[in-house]
Amino acid sequence: MTTFNDVQSKAQEEIDRVVGKERFPTLNDRPSLPYVEALVRETMRWMPVLPLAIPHYTVEDDIYKGYFIPKGTMVLGNTWAISHNTTIYDESDRFDPSRFFNLDGQLNDDDLSYAFGYGRRQCPGRHLASATIWLNMAVILAAFNIRKQKDSLGKDIPLTSGFSVSSIAVRPNPFECLITPRSDAAKALVLERIVYQH
Repeated sequence: MTTFNDVQSKAQEEIDRVVGKERFPTLNDRPSLPYVEALVRETMRWMPVLPLAIPHYTVEDDIYKGYFIPKGTMVLGNTWAISHNTTIYDESDRFDPSRFFNLDGQLNDDDLSYAFGYGRRQCPGRHLASATIWLNMAVILAAFNIRKQKDSLGKDIPLTSGFSVSSIAVRPNPFECLITPRSDAAKALVLERIVYQH
C-alpha cells in the first residue's frame, strides 16, 4: 500500500461507503466489498508468496504435450509464470486490482486458486488463509493510512528494498513507511480492540 496510494484510497472509500467508520469490516462484509476482494487477489497475483509450488511427484508414467514424464518425476507448478502470463493478465508487471472485474463491473471468476497449489494436494487451509488475508487487509485499510516515510525536508523516501526469497517463500525486504490512524474514530477502534484482547 505504501507504493500504491491510489489503490489504497479507492479501497478505503469503498470500506467507508459500505461499512462506515463506526466499526471495522467483518467477513460478513466481504461480498459487499468487491474492490477490497480484487485488491487481495491482485496482491496474491502480483507477488505470489510461493513462486514455485510445493513439489509433487508423478505416480505413473505420463505423456504431456508430447513430453514423456516418467513415474517418480518431481513436478513443480510455476505460480510466478502463471500469475505473470501476459495472455491471461495484460501488463502483468503492473499492480492493478481492476483486472479482476468484468466489463459489467462485477468480479470475475479468477479466484487465484493456483496461489494455494495444484490438484489434490492443494493447500487444505486455503479457505481459512484467504479469509484471514482478506480480513486483515480490510481492517488495516479501514484503520490506517500507509505512506512512504518522509526525509528531514518532508520529501518521500523512495522504496528501494525489493523482495527476497527465503527457502521457497517470497517476502519483502525491510523498508521504512509511515502508518497513521485514518481518524480519531479509527484510533479509538484500534485501542478498543487492544484493550479488549488483553
